[in-house]
Amino acid sequence: MNVNVNIILILINIIYIIMGANTKTYAITSQPYYDTYNTCYKNILIINIFPNGPLASLVKKIHTPKLSPFKQSSPCCPIDNCVYAIYKIDNLTELMNPDDIPNLFSYLIENGYKIDTSITKMMNMSDIKTTNKLLCYISLIN
Repeated sequence: MNVNVNIILILINIIYIIMGANTKTYAITSQPYYDTYNTCYKNILIINIFPNGPLASLVKKIHTPKLSPFKQSSPCCPIDNCVYAIYKIDNLTELMNPDDIPNLFSYLIENGYKIDTSITKMMNMSDIKTTNKLLCYISLIN
């Protein structure tokens, strides 16, 4: 009996590894951004951590200017002034915005990413909301 349990545990571990247990999941959100060059406010697409895989070529860490002089960082309400911004596929000098979502989804699917609709749906239905508007969760399929 003990040998069978060990074999089952080994098989579960193998399946766990094959199914991508080491896969990272990323959150893509939209956040307001003040474009100092064009002196205007716009929404940009950002990712919570620097991604693995092809998407990394579209992501850069940028400093985000203050949106308001009245919004100050504090120990109780910290403001992160650096984010991982996603740049346009056809113009790596321009930040992606919500109008680029169809192109982003095509790029993600073509490059081996899975859009995790179950986690996205769960978070959108949750009473707990993040500061930025959630677009989706993704992971790179190995």
